[in-house]
Amino acid sequence: MSAHKLLFFNIIFALLCAGCASFAPRPEEPADFQLRGKLGVVDGSESFSARFIWRQHGPVFNIDLWGPLGQGRVRLSGDERRIAVLDGSGKILTEGDHAEVMYAQLGWTLPLTVLPDWVLGVPDPGAPSVGAQYDADGHLLAFAQLGWTVTFADYREVDDGARVRWLPRSITASRGEYRVRMVISEWQIQPGTRSD
Repeated sequence: MSAHKLLFFNIIFALLCAGCASFAPRPEEPADFQLRGKLGVVDGSESFSARFIWRQHGPVFNIDLWGPLGQGRVRLSGDERRIAVLDGSGKILTEGDHAEVMYAQLGWTLPLTVLPDWVLGVPDPGAPSVGAQYDADGHLLAFAQLGWTVTFADYREVDDGARVRWLPRSITASRGEYRVRMVISEWQIQPGTRSD
């Protein structure tokens, strides 16, 4: 192959790579946040729904949950390893491992170690993910991670004070007959403050 042809193919290859990179979505920076919305959990024939306020600061979270007319208010408070369930007066009902505590006290659980990234529209960077699908604007629509199939819908512009982010309003995570769906009605984002 002549030097001219080799140079031509190298230029074409570089342009193609640059073009692909321009369509690849940039991962969002870690962020502290406060979210408001609705949560629904389906486990076979059983279901649960509530409104929530979720505050995430670094690895620490506080999630307030309540039913119709504010009934049954509880708070989930913890970090990546442990959780406490508190009643409406702030009394700790039980604490320990995420899944064990939530199943014992609430009858259902959430994937709380990865959900902070999922609600920001990205896979958790600490675990492999596969099957990524994107829309024409580069927004992530679906992927699989840790045995969960995650789908996003209804992206909205959210201004975090430093820039505008596109975040999914609807997040659904399914594993077998178990499904968690969150619909976000309000975001407050602080950019680049959450530690990995």
